[in-house]
Amino acid sequence: MKILITGGAGFIGTNLIPKLLDDGHECIVIDNMSHGTYVPQIHDRVVFYQVDCRDADSINTIVESHKPDATFMFHGLVSIYDCHQQPQFAIENNLIGSANLFDALVKHNCPRVIFAETSAVYENNELPIDGYSEETSDPTTMYAVTKAALVLMARSYARTRGLKFTALRYFNVAGAMQDFRRTVPPLFAGFALRMMGGNDPIIFGNGHRRRDFIHVDDINDFHLQCLTDDRTINQTFNLGRGESHSLYEIGDMVARILGIKEFKYSLMPEINGEAFEIRANISKAKALGWIPKKSIYTALEDTIIYLREEIAKGNIDPKTFMNSVKIESVKIG
Repeated sequence: MKILITGGAGFIGTNLIPKLLDDGHECIVIDNMSHGTYVPQIHDRVVFYQVDCRDADSINTIVESHKPDATFMFHGLVSIYDCHQQPQFAIENNLIGSANLFDALVKHNCPRVIFAETSAVYENNELPIDGYSEETSDPTTMYAVTKAALVLMARSYARTRGLKFTALRYFNVAGAMQDFRRTVPPLFAGFALRMMGGNDPIIFGNGHRRRDFIHVDDINDFHLQCLTDDRTINQTFNLGRGESHSLYEIGDMVARILGIKEFKYSLMPEINGEAFEIRANISKAKALGWIPKKSIYTALEDTIIYLREEIAKGNIDPKTFMNSVKIESVKIG
């Protein structure tokens, strides 16, 4: 197939591209490089456009030129903190940029799109014993609200213009090439880099908060299935492991992998609005034959291997990582 990937220089897209190429697909990548990383051994093998999805004319031209058989949509502003601080910017990236892509895809008869929603839409839902299921959604933060609105928009395009979408609620994804450059970095990378630099890992708010973590390779296995499994069309799926771990538990695992015996946490103001515990009910995806195969420990190990490579290349100094971070408390409600 001919596959278009927006945000294809980001964490998940960069991990997905080699799998697509190995399966014989042709890849066209769009990324504005505001947060992405161009990896020559991967991105030199694709058709690459440094374009912003808010540029409707350029998006239309690219889709018209390549007419992809399917599109993976990974672009957008993903930091809860940044979306809260810049709500209009979040709307422009997560909704207007996506509408531009939807318009171009349906106009040129390329209606198949698989895109990132988020488990953050469960922020206000009471956690059932078997985890959150796809039928529920009650977001609070601007990040989660834009993602929930994205699904409503996709449903409208499906009903009125023939879009064929799959919305994926990723839980906390980890592994090689995890983005550590965000204002508030992902937990695995944030903890590991701080400890590797001899600093205390930072926790925003409560370290007893629990999250469901999953390896990026397991996520991408479901992406590949979506390309050929029509049962995924116009459906929403949770992608997690169906288990949760506290921030303190993750810190202990990181320390064990790094061989660190003693450490303490540096506590900073809470970034509120998030659920205390998020855990996936993955029975819907499992009913299609998908199952997560890699453990959280493997996800941590792969993340740390990648970070060590980045340190060796001089791309990050763990001794100064997050030393000057200044986060205002985000209180919602």
